[in-house]
Amino acid sequence: MPHRSLTPDTVFMPRPSADEPSAFSFGPTKKPLTEQDRYKLLIIEQAAKQALPLGHLADRIGAGRSRLHKVLRNGAALSDELRDRLFDALELDPVRAKFCVVFLHNQTAYDDPSISVVCEAMKGFCSEVLSCRRGELHVSIRPQLIHEALGRTYEMLLKHQERVLEVDDRLFE
Repeated sequence: MPHRSLTPDTVFMPRPSADEPSAFSFGPTKKPLTEQDRYKLLIIEQAAKQALPLGHLADRIGAGRSRLHKVLRNGAALSDELRDRLFDALELDPVRAKFCVVFLHNQTAYDDPSISVVCEAMKGFCSEVLSCRRGELHVSIRPQLIHEALGRTYEMLLKHQERVLEVDDRLFE
């Protein structure tokens, strides 16, 4: 297009997507990872960190070695039941795993301490919401309140003891 035909209307006019790839796409585009793929990568990474081969992991959960290998490495579907059994065998926190995979889209963040803190707070919040829906009220008492109550109780006991001693002395006069 010659420069004299460049106007704001022609420059900013949306164009239909072309069937041919863009001149700026260098190399093949990567297919984005699905949620299942991220769970599989998380399981493989955590098994590797624990130095646990997939064959031994299959023996722990009572699944066939070739089936587990097909699921984790060759693209077969990972069922929720199998995923939960693998989490139990690897002692993974399912809430933290779901948070990393579903919300963060980063399965490598599982070992981050800040993610652990956030997930524990989420668990506490969810349990409070559930208990409130059931009509139960659980009040978490902060340590400062406990120390303040203990301090006041101790002062009150000391004052009471002083009064008892004063009254006791008056009785014998």
